[in-house]
Amino acid sequence: MCLVRDFLPSPWVKWISEALTPSIYVRGDILDQNLIRRVLAEYSVSEVYHFAAQAVVASALKDPFGTFQTNIMGTVNLLEACRQVDVERIYVQSTDKVYGEGMGAKETHPLVSTGGPYPTSKACQDLIAQTYKDTYGLQIIIGRASNTYGYDMASRIVSNTIRSCLRGEQPALYTPLHRDTTEETVRQYIYVEDLAHAIKFLMSLISQAEYIFNIGTDDILNQEQVVRAICNHFPQSPRLVTRETPIKEIQKQSLDWSKLKNLGWQPQHTFEGGLRKTIAKFRHYGG
Repeated sequence: MCLVRDFLPSPWVKWISEALTPSIYVRGDILDQNLIRRVLAEYSVSEVYHFAAQAVVASALKDPFGTFQTNIMGTVNLLEACRQVDVERIYVQSTDKVYGEGMGAKETHPLVSTGGPYPTSKACQDLIAQTYKDTYGLQIIIGRASNTYGYDMASRIVSNTIRSCLRGEQPALYTPLHRDTTEETVRQYIYVEDLAHAIKFLMSLISQAEYIFNIGTDDILNQEQVVRAICNHFPQSPRLVTRETPIKEIQKQSLDWSKLKNLGWQPQHTFEGGLRKTIAKFRHYGG
């Protein structure tokens, strides 16, 4: 059973209908706690996977109020409804952004409120989930995932670059104002199917004492490496675009995912393999 918003970009409609068949769809809003509670009770839901979020950093910068509403109060609404109807198991999707700037963050690293509305809202969401776990005994797993890529209509580096190439355009490589080098933003990447596999793996561990896990891979790349890796699949080469205003986001970030690795989980896709599958989906479904 899936709680979805009314609007979905048209290329997603076919993909979602195929990917989630034979799911039951309930149209609603994460901010409507009465609806969430009714749905959980009516369908006797025993497991909840919480992915609802304003998850695009640029959009969060433009709409901090809506971002805080969805990511913070939406999480409170959902977990409170789960508490009231005794949902057995809950997965909460957190992010590497809760750690702020820096490489190799461990689960014991303190959460921060820097980097803008998105990281701050996700840090709050993470702490709220911990509160419901520790105070009310809800069976919760929190997964702090690295940058996830795949077939995606949102404005992100992988999807934007693929769409540009499919339109026959040269994708952008950003350079700071008054500098002749490309931006050195660094991220750790995980293919969406590997993230799904990791979540399923973690939910099987829910009875254990540990419940917070970093979810990552060994694929750590800068902006130029990502764009050029995608361009290798197309005839286009990147074009340099000067960013007039400095970007307001974390510059370099990665996770230490050894805790999850030591439990026996490994990603099934390299960055190159994930790119091939992502490009194939864009060719098939459009975007």
